[in-house]
Amino acid sequence: MSWIKIQVLGEGQHPSEVFVAVRTADGVVENVIVDHHSIDNDTLEVGFPVGGDEKRFLVELPRETVNGQWRVWMRRDDVLDRVCA
Repeated sequence: MSWIKIQVLGEGQHPSEVFVAVRTADGVVENVIVDHHSIDNDTLEVGFPVGGDEKRFLVELPRETVNGQWRVWMRRDDVLDRVCA
């Protein structure tokens, strides 16, 4: 799995949710409500990138953003690989 850097903004609509901001490769901030279990140390668990080029990865978010995006372009430095135990 991959993880992307995020900023936690506050609580979501339900006690198990968190409202977070994701800064895309273009500098646009997308806001999304996610399950708090998918967050660890200001990173959000996402699937493996579905595309990319030399500077960016296209990642699919676990939920749709407030603006209706499911996939966002992220800077390669903001996408982290982790081995899950």
